Amino acid sequence: MLKESVFYKFLNRRDGVDVNEYLRISQEDVDYINWNQFVLPNDYGDAELEYRAIRHSCALFDVSPMRKYQLRGSDAGKFLDHLLTRPVSDVAAMQGIYVAFCNADGSLKDDAILYKHAKDDYLLMPSDIDHSAYFEALRSGLGIEELSIIDSTDSLAGMAIQGPMSATVLKHMGFDGIELLKPFQVRDYSLKNGAVGSSLRIARMGFTADLGYECWMKKGLSKNFEQSLTAANRGMKISLPGYGLTALEACRLEGGFIVAGWDCSTEAEPMRGFERSPFELGLGWLVDLNAAKFTGRDALIIEQMHGGRFVRRSFKMCSEGRPDDGADIWAEIDGEDRQIGSVNCSSWSWNLGTRIGNASIIREFRAARRAWVVVDCDRLEMDLSRGPLISFERHRQVPAEIFE
Repeated sequence: MLKESVFYKFLNRRDGVDVNEYLRISQEDVDYINWNQFVLPNDYGDAELEYRAIRHSCALFDVSPMRKYQLRGSDAGKFLDHLLTRPVSDVAAMQGIYVAFCNADGSLKDDAILYKHAKDDYLLMPSDIDHSAYFEALRSGLGIEELSIIDSTDSLAGMAIQGPMSATVLKHMGFDGIELLKPFQVRDYSLKNGAVGSSLRIARMGFTADLGYECWMKKGLSKNFEQSLTAANRGMKISLPGYGLTALEACRLEGGFIVAGWDCSTEAEPMRGFERSPFELGLGWLVDLNAAKFTGRDALIIEQMHGGRFVRRSFKMCSEGRPDDGADIWAEIDGEDRQIGSVNCSSWSWNLGTRIGNASIIREFRAARRAWVVVDCDRLEMDLSRGPLISFERHRQVPAEIFE
């Protein structure tokens, strides 16, 4: 049976419906997903309300179920430099870094967020896949000894606070100077209502393509954190709803972000023919081919020389209709209808008023900008584009705006 995540009760807005009742009346992969054996609902009552809170005010997301590995020891940086597609040992401490690692054939094995707390202390978060055995095999193959790798998924709690008022909320919680954090910067704070030593780490990070922060703490501090949030909410007199997968998907697809398993095959979600390299996913900026000999480097060098099979594009539907994941995408090429790619995943965007998503386009047809899919025998037009569909100046603005 799936478990209740750390902040589920705090975020739940369904009166009289606890997690057990929710599981009884709901269906997996329709109303919720299994996230590392925890329940992640599509919403906590109203997906549109949650989305609009992210874009116009502030909303909360329980990131506690995310897979988390603590890597410590003098060889931690060396290990990560051989695992990841770009070096991190020379990155300044107290930074968050978006990273990727590959299979031997150059296909993406997973992407992750890496927090570098010190030169010998890292936190690697690859969402959901258990890579423990792979990490141990790689460490053994490299002959690395001064390294401990601990799965801390169940011991660390996390809350994402996202939206234009997120810095203001944290300021009201007593986290002075939060507005000065740069994107990806990490800082240690203490909870004002916590006991001595009640420290937590706040990073200017998120998956909504908006201003936002992630707060990480020991699970035992979660109730104190909830109380601090409630007090800030009461003082500001705004709504602070929790949001689920539906609102998150809309935001991340507006931002042009990818999810391993939904935008490419993984060992947890194997789909033959859906393997993609970082270059094919638009993640070439995460790859340093002049760095240490990481797994997949030789294959990626060849791909860079000759070009990959696919490119990733964002799409925006021009009419009503919901294309299936994997649906063929067509375009007119030199007067002939050609199948040019396929749909990876999609979501409704309340901001854009239409369905949006990510697509894999055959490299030969990468210049295509207008295409279509067939849904229930109807031809539905779509626009293809590179990069994000939405961009907010506040996403990277420093200092972040504080609302009075």
